[in-house]
Amino acid sequence: MLAREAASGREAASAREAASGRESFPQREGVHQRESTPQQDGLAYSPDQVPAGQSRLLLAADPESVKTARDFTAATLRDWRFEPLVDEGVIIASELVTNAIRHGCLGGAPAGAGTSKVELTWQRHVSRVLCVVTDGSSLPPVLVPADMSAESGRGLHVVYALAAAWGWMMVGAREKAVWAALRLP
Repeated sequence: MLAREAASGREAASAREAASGRESFPQREGVHQRESTPQQDGLAYSPDQVPAGQSRLLLAADPESVKTARDFTAATLRDWRFEPLVDEGVIIASELVTNAIRHGCLGGAPAGAGTSKVELTWQRHVSRVLCVVTDGSSLPPVLVPADMSAESGRGLHVVYALAAAWGWMMVGAREKAVWAALRLP
């Protein structure tokens, strides 16, 4: 019953936004936790189903993979002719991949909770592009208060500042996807 009520609420919101000419973005919630099924948001696809307007890269859980993610992001956005989004997209991808490696795969997850793979996906939609980073941890991303004296810990604040919307969802029993949306120019 709750799922039906949530679906009807989403449909009503979509209808209101369609009438106003705006496209829907998932909302930033209190602690920025957004958990839903991939079918509800249309943000994730099964491994054998890659729609047009999507580009994926499988990365090793290694800090050097962050540079690969930045290069892949820049090339993808340029190929799609979204040059004005390259700088912000590169920063967002870099932060999300770094978090996935640091907290989802290496030492940040409880024993047995993480895997050694990270996937970076860019999805092109009508009025936005999505950066989706998947890792093998079920631990949610946590937006902690910024500590100005700390050398790290501000990545999600950067994503929050640059993205039109961001959130996360479980895509399997032990796998999550963290995503950020950028509006098209």
